[in-house]
Amino acid sequence: MTSLLICNKLNVQKRFDFDAINDESFFNRNIEEVPKKMMNITANFQAIEIQLQEEIIVEILSRLPVRSLHRFKCVSKYWKALISDPYFRMKHLNRAKNDRNSQKNLISKTCFDKKKTSDKITHFYSSSLSSAVQLFEDEKEVDFSPNWTPWCALILSSCDGLVLIKFLDLRTGKVILSLWNPSTRESVELPLPRLVPLKHCICGMGYDTTSDDYKIVMINLTRFAHGAISTEVLALKSGGSWRSCEYPTDISRVQGVWDCGMDYFAFIHGAFHWVGCRLSQCYIVVSFNISNEVYGEIPLLDQMCLNFDRKKLTDVLDLGVSTLEGMLCFYSTYYKGGEGSFKLWVMRDYGVKESWTILVSIQDSNLYSVRPRYRFGDGEVLLRCRHRGFIKFIEYATSRGPFGVWPSRQTHMQDVVYTESLISPKLFACV
Repeated sequence: MTSLLICNKLNVQKRFDFDAINDESFFNRNIEEVPKKMMNITANFQAIEIQLQEEIIVEILSRLPVRSLHRFKCVSKYWKALISDPYFRMKHLNRAKNDRNSQKNLISKTCFDKKKTSDKITHFYSSSLSSAVQLFEDEKEVDFSPNWTPWCALILSSCDGLVLIKFLDLRTGKVILSLWNPSTRESVELPLPRLVPLKHCICGMGYDTTSDDYKIVMINLTRFAHGAISTEVLALKSGGSWRSCEYPTDISRVQGVWDCGMDYFAFIHGAFHWVGCRLSQCYIVVSFNISNEVYGEIPLLDQMCLNFDRKKLTDVLDLGVSTLEGMLCFYSTYYKGGEGSFKLWVMRDYGVKESWTILVSIQDSNLYSVRPRYRFGDGEVLLRCRHRGFIKFIEYATSRGPFGVWPSRQTHMQDVVYTESLISPKLFACV
């Protein structure tokens, strides 16, 4: 095969002069050229072979979990450079987003014992979302940064494996806003927003494809916030400080059971989403595009806008939006007369009002606040629930029925779904 390629290459590159065959120098000259051409072809084959080996290695490594990749950095300098390369990190992330084994549930647990301040130190736990059962069986504690001792930590948002956390550091007494990758254990401190108090904020973090940058948005939308609504934006790569943006004056806050009905903004199609209320008392989904920083509106169906009497203190309405499998979702929990009703809608075609479709509907006397977290491969939806009289504490169930609860101790918990990734929080300019 090799000799055939050599002959073809010689024939293409040089046309023989048959009149010169009788010339003895002709044979001497071409006999000398053959070994050189063979060496060049052999070198080309070796280069192709090395390139194919590299592509195979990259393809194999991109399918491995982050924990294994960290161990493989010790194999050689080449592997360490490869795994740390930005192209490889993005290739690994894009594959992980479509891999259910790479989806994790991060939980923060803070015990409340008034006699012991040390019990308020927050501990973090991660578990697999491969199935509902593994959510409990695979729970493992995740070490936080040794630079801080987090007290009463709050999970604010997550994107591409990066988690935004706010806490009080017991060592320094400072309020810390930290960007943390629980898969690599890397973390950095971010600047605090200038105008919006963190305790009154709902937050979102997303990737802006236009500027190739991650952006964080904070808006004081919680039920405890007062005065005008303020919006602040932080660009992680190109920024360094928070910028304020005007909020629509004709959209007011929505009060839920514990906050504004959401733990963090839903990010999809390059925009953050949350529930707002028009001055006419009509509920809408508000959007904020992170590329051009323009507000938008997504209408709801008439049957999604519940009639709610705010004067009845025993009645509670909890509204919010989230994302499930790349679709925008709207959920509502209505507690009235000792009976709870939960409904979950999905928007099959983004931006099209008529594409809203009901996915889950549950009636239960214990339902007080229900928020969807994740949809498993078999179609079950993971629900995070709060019950009347115990709104500080949460438990989990699925759309097909409860499968277990967390230990029944007085523990305040928060959670967020994240993707295992190699994205380092230390790469950004504002840190």
